Amino acid sequence: MRSLGRILQTVGLMILPFAIVSELVGEIGLGRSMLIALGGMIFFQVGVALQQTKGS
Repeated sequence: MRSLGRILQTVGLMILPFAIVSELVGEIGLGRSMLIALGGMIFFQVGVALQQTKGS
């Protein structure tokens, strides 16, 4: 579970800059960029929760 948590944290951290850059170059609007960033934050928080669980 800890390795899955670490992977989810990494994915969440990679999503955030993607959302920012996509909005800056005009590919997507601000609202969609915020939704993508929110998804990244959710991935990160789920990863933190999984990494803190007692398990292998």
